[in-house]
Amino acid sequence: MVKIADIEKNLGYWNLLDRFQKMLADELDDHPLSKTELDPKRRLTCMDYFSSVLFTVFNPVIESMRGFCRASVLKKVQGKVCSRKVSLGSFSEAQSVFDPELLEQVLKQMASRVDLNAVDERLRKLPKELTAIDGTLIPALPRMAWALWGKEGCQAAKLHLKFSVERQSVRNSILTTGKTCERKTLKEMLDPDELLVGDRYYGLDYQFLIKLIALEQWFIFRIRNDADITVVEEFDLTPEDRQAGVVFDGLVMLGKDWHGKPIRLVKVEALDTTILLAAGVDRETMSAELVALAYRYRWQIELFFKWIKCILNCRHLLAESSRGVQIQLYCALIAAMMLFAMTGRKPTKRDMEMIQFYFSGWATFEELKTNLKISS
Repeated sequence: MVKIADIEKNLGYWNLLDRFQKMLADELDDHPLSKTELDPKRRLTCMDYFSSVLFTVFNPVIESMRGFCRASVLKKVQGKVCSRKVSLGSFSEAQSVFDPELLEQVLKQMASRVDLNAVDERLRKLPKELTAIDGTLIPALPRMAWALWGKEGCQAAKLHLKFSVERQSVRNSILTTGKTCERKTLKEMLDPDELLVGDRYYGLDYQFLIKLIALEQWFIFRIRNDADITVVEEFDLTPEDRQAGVVFDGLVMLGKDWHGKPIRLVKVEALDTTILLAAGVDRETMSAELVALAYRYRWQIELFFKWIKCILNCRHLLAESSRGVQIQLYCALIAAMMLFAMTGRKPTKRDMEMIQFYFSGWATFEELKTNLKISS
């Protein structure tokens, strides 16, 4: 449970925005500026632009770039968010000027500070961190040709995310066009210190699984129930395995062209559903029961996607370029990590409304504390 002193300290940074600016300033100290950023004629700074985008994430009133530019004439906004009035042209141009990598570093800082202890203790004791992986589509405007996905006229960007189930925080993220293969993107984000958990899409390509085994990357991926399976060895099941719904645990060959070492397969039957799990982790390290339990936590990333889209105002894109969309999504993820650290959990929609009332001066800290159920 989060203590009052901790949350009051965090909120004291003017609604988390000042805290973000301090962290960004630390990154800027080690980040070389481009000639464009150093141009003496430039009035909109990196700090102003990134702070403005983060401000829109916390503010449900602003749904567009024009909306923020109009709000930038307000004295309080200029005092706390950006240093001056922002024109539509300068806000739009900033997408291509400032480096999203700065936000990626801030995001990593925030994620490293979050630990909600949200996973079974047995999984926390594993030598590698349980990490859910998936991608989600972010609807784009029809004129955003770079985001073309599926049939003509359907535009979307895709956010590829690695989500720490243990700490309920973002491990890594990449933004691509909507049609980019999730397995291909995952190859760029592999980390030997992680146990990856993914849905059936990651288990469709058996050659991909063979490569992960060769790299000694731990994983648990669901595969199709009608997969072509050749059993090499079957392991005995424990009472705990059977209690978890496990009906098979063993080594198998998948498909007609499997040329690698046999892969472990765990079959689970529960609630009239059959789930086949390809597991790149040996039996000595994880029992079949734990493999089944770890896969259940895959849904955490789906809930996180839903949360950032619905609660953090990510349905409205302020930018049209891929770089601009990436900046907005990084800011949304940073906001999520800040709220996790502040409240010790994922705030609900009602919690977010109360936080916004506090930020705007309509709720006292005592009322916020009561509504968020923060302990003293």
